[in-house]
Amino acid sequence: MKSRHHRDRAKERARNIFLVILAVGLVVIFFNLDVMRKGESVFSKNADRKLRFAGQLARKSYAAPEIDRLLAFIRRYDKDIESLTVRASTQDAYGKIDRDTSILFELQMVMADGATIDTPVRRSPRGQLVSAILEKLNKDMKAYLSLKKRGKDVDTLLNVM
Repeated sequence: MKSRHHRDRAKERARNIFLVILAVGLVVIFFNLDVMRKGESVFSKNADRKLRFAGQLARKSYAAPEIDRLLAFIRRYDKDIESLTVRASTQDAYGKIDRDTSILFELQMVMADGATIDTPVRRSPRGQLVSAILEKLNKDMKAYLSLKKRGKDVDTLLNVM
């Protein structure tokens, strides 16, 4: 009888040790989620705070994959970009928006060093809007980084190319 009681106690201790190790492992994983996204916490979403929408097309007008593409651009240049505002609207404010609807958009990036990059108004079909935005952002960022590399102090950049 004593041996059975001794075995049950040993099983209980082993189970408790296993549960403690599991709990410690979960706590370690939970607090190390910051490492998984290049310094951007799953909880803080730094890039998400930097992206703003204005005009007729608000954030809810964009599909999740479209927003993810814009956030990926911001994450790529996270140290350089302070904020990105996308102002997009249709010419006909009352018209229905579909893939072929012509959208007018302009972008404003505020950089970490205080510089601003503004684009003139551009036009794109709704179905290609995010691709057109990213194409323009890449050109602007390339011009900005090129000027910074040459040692020029950039205050305002209006890239019309």
